[in-house]
Amino acid sequence: MKTLNTAVIGLGRIGYLEHIPYINEHEGFELAAVVDPLPERLEEVHAKFGVPGYTDLDALLDSGKAIDLVVIASPTHLHADQAIAAMEHGVDVFCDKPIAPDVVQADCMIEAMRRTGRKLMVFQPHRATAEIAAARHVIDSDLLGPIYMIKRARYSYIRRNDWQSLKKYGGGMLNNYGAHMIDQLLYLTGSKAATIACHLRSIASLGDADDVVSLLMEMENGVVCSLDINMAIVQHLPSWYIMGKRGTAIFDDEQQVFNLRYYIEDELGDLQLKPYLASDERRYDNLDRIPWHEAQVAVADFLKLDFYDRVYAYFALDEQPFVPIQETREVMRVIWECRKYSHWE
Repeated sequence: MKTLNTAVIGLGRIGYLEHIPYINEHEGFELAAVVDPLPERLEEVHAKFGVPGYTDLDALLDSGKAIDLVVIASPTHLHADQAIAAMEHGVDVFCDKPIAPDVVQADCMIEAMRRTGRKLMVFQPHRATAEIAAARHVIDSDLLGPIYMIKRARYSYIRRNDWQSLKKYGGGMLNNYGAHMIDQLLYLTGSKAATIACHLRSIASLGDADDVVSLLMEMENGVVCSLDINMAIVQHLPSWYIMGKRGTAIFDDEQQVFNLRYYIEDELGDLQLKPYLASDERRYDNLDRIPWHEAQVAVADFLKLDFYDRVYAYFALDEQPFVPIQETREVMRVIWECRKYSHWE
């Protein structure tokens, strides 16, 4: 089995708590080096895993150490420079989301990928969750009929005060949670966004970046997608609504189930259109009685995909990427259009 000598760039929350454990647990990866500007974090990783540490990526790339793959888990504003430097040194790149602060820098990374012939993929683990598998089953089951709208939401009240609350570092909920949730909507609909409207606000955050996002997209296939991220709301509302011609699914976040209510076409009564202006007997009720059915789709019945299996398949086995770069580019285009629409620079 081919082993990928892997370096992790950034030893913060994602790099240290997410990527390093994945790498150490997967037999196809070998943690070979780490990069972080804080010496104490380098010493911590060296003591625990016995790998060398570097205070910047250039020092690693110039060291002559054999590296097959760099995992970029640094703050967003550093992604483009680090990814391009790695690819120009002949190293493939697995980058945390969002790929860059804006679509211009994302395009520079994609151009470097094509120019150098290296591989580039972005970490979008939320398209691999059991919850997304359950949502896809709800859609594919056709119980709801043709889907016309999906609403996705995340609510909390957090006075964010870290770098994610600052615009200059690429912070804000549109980049942070939005990169995940926009990717989920694009993945479920299998379509690009045709029209985009978005409003951004900074309400509870101590920084200047957005913590309230209200996005509406009409996809090229006609499905309307609504996304609400609100880190300044105390009450919790359902995180998913999936609406079809014959019914609706609403997600129960506490029970982790989609509750479906739908009808079967053959069971409907004979209802005729009445195009004239006078209503029969001045009734408001048209006497149509729909026989509703109910069902549940539980997240527990579905498996989470091993994202690092997909990473290995792409970088080591030359299989198609689980997150194609053109889909990542579409996420960034949506984010860019959101900022333009809302005049949020």
